[in-house]
Amino acid sequence: MCDNLIIPPHLNAEVYRKDSNVSVMAHLDYIRMHNDGTTLIGCSELTGRYWNGGAKVLKTLEADTLDKLSVALPSGTADGCFIQNPDKLLLCQDSGSVSVWTHGTGAWAAWEEVMTVSEHDDAVMAVDCLDPVNHYVTVAADGNIKVWDINEMICENNYLGCHSMMITGVAVKPQSMSFATCSLDRHVSLWDKDSTEKISDLAVLDAGVRCLEWLNEDHLLVGDEAGVLSLIDMRSLKAPQPLITFPAPVHRIKFNKESNNVAVCCDNRIVSVYGVSEDYKLNLVYKDNRHNNYVRGMTWHSTDKQKLHTVGWDGAINTHFVQK
Repeated sequence: MCDNLIIPPHLNAEVYRKDSNVSVMAHLDYIRMHNDGTTLIGCSELTGRYWNGGAKVLKTLEADTLDKLSVALPSGTADGCFIQNPDKLLLCQDSGSVSVWTHGTGAWAAWEEVMTVSEHDDAVMAVDCLDPVNHYVTVAADGNIKVWDINEMICENNYLGCHSMMITGVAVKPQSMSFATCSLDRHVSLWDKDSTEKISDLAVLDAGVRCLEWLNEDHLLVGDEAGVLSLIDMRSLKAPQPLITFPAPVHRIKFNKESNNVAVCCDNRIVSVYGVSEDYKLNLVYKDNRHNNYVRGMTWHSTDKQKLHTVGWDGAINTHFVQK
C-alpha cells in the first residue's frame, strides 16, 4: 500500500518553498546616497515564489558588496530614503506600508524596525523629503498622497483621489513646502503641505507621466511613457516644451545642480547625461550601456559631482565618470 501512496503536488510545492529562499535579490530598483557617502539600495524579488523585497546599506560603494541584505521586507520596495542621518531609513513597500528602520548600537548592530504604518491601499511608489527632521511625502498606486510626521509616524495630510490612475513620482520644490506629482493619468499637479486642496494642474501630457525632477524653483522636467522628456516653465501658461524623445518610456531623472547635468534612464539599458544650457536646451555629454537589463535607479555622488551611480535589474551597481 505504501508503494501506491500518492502525495498531492501542492504539498510537494510547500516543502520546496521552504528551501528556496535567498538573501540576495538581483532586481535592484533604487539607489540613494547620504551626504557622508552612505548608500541605500533597494531591491525586489520579481521572478521567484515570494515577491518580497529588501534593502542594503553600504558605508562605501567601493568596499562593500551585496552579499547580504541589511533589511528584509515582506513585499517589494519601489523607493526609500534616509531620514536625516545614515542610521535611519524610511522604506516604501508594495503592500502599501511605510516603515521606519534604525541601526542598532548593541552587540549585533543590526537594523531594527521601529514602526510600520499601512495606510496606502496599493503599492507606495515614491517618497521625498519636505523637512529632513519632521515631514516626508509619499505617493502610491492607489492615487493618494500622504504627508507624514515622521517622528510620530502620523499622516498629517491625506489627499484622497488626487489622480485617477497610479501616481508614479513626487518631487519637492526647492526651498519650499510645495511638491509636484505625476501620474499615468497624464497629469502633473502642484500641491502644498499647508493646503488641503490642489494648487494647480501644471500640465496634461499626451501620455502617462512616469517621473519628474525640479531644475530650479521655476522649471520642472517630466518624462512620459511615450519616451518624451519635456520642460514645464512655472512662469508661463504655455504647454510643456518637448526637449528629447527616447526610444523607450522615461523611467527616472536626476539633476546635478553643481555640474548642471541631468541624468536620464528609460526602460532599456542606456544611461544618458545631458548638460543644461542657460536657455534650458540639452546637449548629450555622456552615454553608457553597460547594464544588461533595465536601468532603474540613479544618484549623483555626494562629494564627487562627476560621479554618477546607477543600479538595474541585472543586479549591477555601476559608476559613471561624467566630464564637465
